[in-house]
Amino acid sequence: MDLGPTVLDLAGIEPPEWMEAQSLVPALTGTGWAGREYVFAEHARDRILTGTALMTMVRDDSMKLVAFVDSDEGQLFDLEADPHEEVNLWDDPAYAADRSRLLGAITRWRAESELHTASWAMAFR
Repeated sequence: MDLGPTVLDLAGIEPPEWMEAQSLVPALTGTGWAGREYVFAEHARDRILTGTALMTMVRDDSMKLVAFVDSDEGQLFDLEADPHEEVNLWDDPAYAADRSRLLGAITRWRAESELHTASWAMAFR
């Protein structure tokens, strides 16, 4: 997601305001880049991913959650205790707050993304 603004930044071009991604040039140069609170990834059905229509991943410094749009099941990993992601904590009551927090982060990200990028297609409507 951040590759587009990074390439534009390296070329001396200001990324369009509707782009929600951020240039990674500050990270590459070590100047004023704090990173993100959450990292997201999505994968929609294709020849590789066939078991679900859409998979969304969110992670922070210590936890990783994978949600499937067409299932109530998911994956939750404690990356500090289980860096190889071998123990799925999705149904573990001790991790219910982490699961809720990360599902909430996905919901907020989708809503904010929709609002932030809504203007790019206005000329086509």
